[in-house]
Amino acid sequence: MTAGAALTGADLAATIAGALDLELSDDGVRPWRLPPAARRYAPPALALMAEFCAGVHLRMLTAAPTITLEVTVTRLQQRGASAAPAVAPFVAVVDGRPSDRVDVDEGVLVREHDDRSLHREDGARSIVALRLSEATAPAPRLVEVWLPADAGVVLHSVGAASALLPAPVDERPRWLHYGSSISHGGSAGTPLGTWPRLAAARLGVVGVNLGFGGNALLDPAVARALAAEPAAAITLEVGINIVGADAMRERVFVPVLHGFLDTLREGHPTTPIGIVTAFACPAVETTPGPIRAGDDGRATGTPREVRPGDGTLTLARTRDLIEHVVARRAPSDPALHLIDGLSLLGTDEHHHLPDGLHPDPAGHALIAARFAVQASAGGAGSAAGRVFAGLRLAP
Repeated sequence: MTAGAALTGADLAATIAGALDLELSDDGVRPWRLPPAARRYAPPALALMAEFCAGVHLRMLTAAPTITLEVTVTRLQQRGASAAPAVAPFVAVVDGRPSDRVDVDEGVLVREHDDRSLHREDGARSIVALRLSEATAPAPRLVEVWLPADAGVVLHSVGAASALLPAPVDERPRWLHYGSSISHGGSAGTPLGTWPRLAAARLGVVGVNLGFGGNALLDPAVARALAAEPAAAITLEVGINIVGADAMRERVFVPVLHGFLDTLREGHPTTPIGIVTAFACPAVETTPGPIRAGDDGRATGTPREVRPGDGTLTLARTRDLIEHVVARRAPSDPALHLIDGLSLLGTDEHHHLPDGLHPDPAGHALIAARFAVQASAGGAGSAAGRVFAGLRLAP
């Protein structure tokens, strides 16, 4: 790579980490968090969440003082929202330390209509110039550019005044994490602040964020995608989207969860898997979904008569059922573990849920810190500790 040249096409794709698929075209590179086979028949909402870039970042070596990205950003205008969607933050990290942030508020807009259909409106490209230092460094440094968690990005080019090279492959243990919007992390405010990213940094592992806002519904195609990916550890955050969408009854939830795990085991026969039960959400702890916005804007469930045996799910019930699934599989699957989501964010900590559902930045940090303690050597007696026991973790 010559000094001052721009990365495009395959050279640019070689710098991207955290995606399961990279779509190259004459227009640029689009990262996807699901492969084509999983997207082929995916509901539009799941496909959009797979387009959004939670955990996706560029890894490069350069001595340049700044780096410039030409991008097209895609954001979502949710149904009923009066305000414009949040800005899309890009964050530069130099040798492990945050260096600069640029927010983008233009580009493609996807509007969600009352019937939940999605309409995409074209938008302009953006130039994102991130400061790495005050002057050219004497030697190349590891530069990461973290893409916005809650937006899609097409990377047209990346340029700098000094040479840009793909960083060496990160050889640390690889952790796959599947979950809801709480794991996806749009409410963290910055791509560095999602709880899976913070936990991975504390543990010294390569985290792959497969949180899909509103869409952790145990889709078989997603299970196949996880089964095909290399992993030293896998965790699944399960419950809130099942209840929040009122998507299943007990009769369906239990066998679907078994099926998801069966598919994972086809690709990962002995890899440690931890199922994280739902974090606290007061609105649907003992009240069924679907989740709606109340008059105060906070999440509320849908109270109704629940007859014995009708299989209606609440968060509390999903936790019981997940515990039963893990216990039933335990004799033949000793590498499957149950992680109590309430030990990461409890029912008395709703002050970290400004909308009654999604954790604020401090809530993300709290979940990450507790998860990392449980998963580290100091938490060897915990379920998370058993999931990560065989990995070479950061001291």
